[in-house]
Amino acid sequence: MSEPENHAAHNCVQSLFDTLIDVNEGYKELVKRAEPEVRDIIQDVADQHSRDLSEIEAVALKNGVAPDRSGTVMSEVHKTAVRLRDLFTDIDRHVLEAVGEGEENVVSAYDSAIKHLPASNDLHSVLVTQRRRLQGKIVALFEAA
Repeated sequence: MSEPENHAAHNCVQSLFDTLIDVNEGYKELVKRAEPEVRDIIQDVADQHSRDLSEIEAVALKNGVAPDRSGTVMSEVHKTAVRLRDLFTDIDRHVLEAVGEGEENVVSAYDSAIKHLPASNDLHSVLVTQRRRLQGKIVALFEAA
């Protein structure tokens, strides 16, 4: 890969990494405030993102790239959205559809990162597998909603 291509790939992978971190921060708040009937479902998605983050980081480090784990301001936006929702309504099965829709945005972040990585890159196959697994979680979220 040329230097500009390498830079673009790194930026897309970091953007995906940030997205996963930010979403998980929102899920921590959501799990605390959710009705018991949906806590495990949301926690399952959050746990998968945590495992995915660790896997992305391990492969990236092996390839000489250290992803930044600080996330972005969107972490606070996600947490604030959960708090506001909790003020006005119960966080019950109805939230699962919104979680599923949000996860579709995560799939888009995967798509962007995958598009910018050559198929020969170790991280490419990791991201393709993670994306496929996430799509299964999204189907389960919509079915449970």
